[in-house]
Amino acid sequence: MKFFIAKAACLVLGILLLAACSTDPGKQKLKYLNSAEQYSKRGEYQAAVVQLRNAVQIDPNYSAAHYQLGLTYVALGNRDAALKEFQQTVALDPSSSDAQLQFASLLIEHHQYDQAQVAIAQVLRANPNNARAHATLGAKYEAMHDSEKALVEFQKAIALDPARVEYPVNAAALHLMLGQPAAAERDYNEAIERNPNSVEARVGLGQFYFSQGKFAGAEAQLQAAARLDPHAALPQLLLGRTYVAMGRTAEAEKIARSLKSVAPDDPHAYQALAQFYLSTGQKEKAVLELRSLSASKPKDNAVKAELVELLLDSNRIDEAEALNKENLKRNPPAAGDVLAHGRILLARKKYQEAAADFDKATKADMGSATAFYFMGVAQRSLDLPALAKASFHHALELHPGMTEATLALADLAAKTGANEEASRLAGDALKSNPGSPAAHLANARAVLAKGDTRLGESLVNDALKQDPASLGALALLVKLYAQQGRAQDAIPRISNLLTQQPQAAGLHFLLALAYYESKDVPKSEASVNEAIRLDPRTPDAYSLLANIDYAKGSVDKAKSDLRKAIELNSRNAANYLALGSWYARDGKWEETRKLWERAHEVDPASPIVADQLAFLYLDHGGDVSTAFSLAQAAKRAMPDSAPATDTLGWAYYKMGSSGLAVAQLQQAVQKEPKNPIYVYHLAMADIADGKSHAAKQLLEELLQSSPNFAYAADARGALSKISVPNKRSD
Repeated sequence: MKFFIAKAACLVLGILLLAACSTDPGKQKLKYLNSAEQYSKRGEYQAAVVQLRNAVQIDPNYSAAHYQLGLTYVALGNRDAALKEFQQTVALDPSSSDAQLQFASLLIEHHQYDQAQVAIAQVLRANPNNARAHATLGAKYEAMHDSEKALVEFQKAIALDPARVEYPVNAAALHLMLGQPAAAERDYNEAIERNPNSVEARVGLGQFYFSQGKFAGAEAQLQAAARLDPHAALPQLLLGRTYVAMGRTAEAEKIARSLKSVAPDDPHAYQALAQFYLSTGQKEKAVLELRSLSASKPKDNAVKAELVELLLDSNRIDEAEALNKENLKRNPPAAGDVLAHGRILLARKKYQEAAADFDKATKADMGSATAFYFMGVAQRSLDLPALAKASFHHALELHPGMTEATLALADLAAKTGANEEASRLAGDALKSNPGSPAAHLANARAVLAKGDTRLGESLVNDALKQDPASLGALALLVKLYAQQGRAQDAIPRISNLLTQQPQAAGLHFLLALAYYESKDVPKSEASVNEAIRLDPRTPDAYSLLANIDYAKGSVDKAKSDLRKAIELNSRNAANYLALGSWYARDGKWEETRKLWERAHEVDPASPIVADQLAFLYLDHGGDVSTAFSLAQAAKRAMPDSAPATDTLGWAYYKMGSSGLAVAQLQQAVQKEPKNPIYVYHLAMADIADGKSHAAKQLLEELLQSSPNFAYAADARGALSKISVPNKRSD
């Protein structure tokens, strides 16, 4: 038996050796390559990768397999792996123009422009009339924001290969960037004439018409593109956006819903409904939709990341943090998840820790302008303006048209009183992104900071031309109108927008605010309740409701509203301040102290909170030295503020520095001579400074004009103790 088994083993070994000797490695690697191509045609890219890896394992110098592997990785969205494969391909076969140009395209994506130039130049040396090489060179110049050189190269590509639709489409986009819309329209129409069935050309023309506000033309082209390819997601996505702009939100929502079945595996398609909700201000529905997608598409990390971002933008920090913790469990965590964690820390005002996360994010992705931008935000919050400025500038180097970074620099300038610089930077943002409502809004704020209300209002309206439903611009307009006593003028504009977007909670809130400022409390209450019904987390809705209830005499209900506002957003210092103020009216100083101390914890940089808390400590028990430090901080941040000046003066008085107290309090009274508390404080400082005659005169006039002011009893007591035996010069 043992002999039989050994003999059988020898037989098997012999068969295996024979099979190995009979296999031709050249044929086997070709078989793997052909098999991979079949898998790719069926969209089974992972299976294709396995076959191609088998091929290169047989022959590591098999350039065709490396090239095909690069294309497969591109199809899978793995651009880094694709770059390595194309690099290997051109090293093995430098004469392959297709590989060189694929390699160059990915180098451009990675901002490696010099290397891309080398690869393109090699192709053009071999064939100066290679249209695709000129187009790739044009793409390089476009990525470097040199639109004129890019246009020259695309025009060469068009001349060499007029049948390729994407070349005139790219040329059209460049003409538009150069401010030549007529030339752009001509390019798009020529592309359609050459190929009437080109979805790309019609989509391009549709987008052009949309950018020019010609929505009917955009609708016609995008509908034509959708008919040409009913399974293409992009034409329908853009058609939905066009319907939103036209106020036809029901049709837009219908398209967004249908896209889930039209292209169920296309992230842009199945996220369309969430994007629709976002574009129409329905944030709560967007959150619910993204949560649903996160459950149905568990492998799509982008959905989870977008949900985290939306929660952060909605100030729902706790929910964002819970989801972000799940995302961070991936090993290694994505740079975007680290960035999101930094944003969470930023929202919690943990600026040092946030900066550390942003530092990690920038190191993980040195080309991330967003990471450098948020690094600047953290540094600005840490009161490191020079570092913040450098980070914002670096973000702009990586992304020269980044509106947020330019506007952040404008904000830094405005905070230092450099209003002209702030205005210039806002103008730069407008030049690089003329369609940005945020840039228009920043420009308006810069002008308003300079005191030009008329021009500021005009610029706010310019912002609203770009985005009629911009909540930021509408809120500023309501504020401006309220200051001018004509808040009612904002009501028709917002009401008209609500006929187009009846589900937009933010618009209902602003309408409520306009009604409140117009003294129409019942309508204000109805509108704010509708905002809360649509989105219970509508920012500041419960704060406004508290003011409404207080105006109606329902103080307890108003306090309850503010507690709800705090529950929904525990990071808003204004709500703690407001609730504390109402307890202060009732003389409940301990409750007031707790709330204002919490406000200071939430926003330690707020000068208003510092001023209020300092005054509370000075008058109702607290450490005088702490109060003095808070008062100094408030005065530094608000040098022209009468309340801050008064509080600092009162702090000097409490610390026994009567001369310094008088100097500050005189300034406060000059700013607001009819404020009885400021006058009282000055009188008390005069007494301490030995100026009894001046104090007596102030107190007598004060008690005559304001006999029942808050400190009237103390003023009478002080007056009764003043003795002026001889008239003296004070």
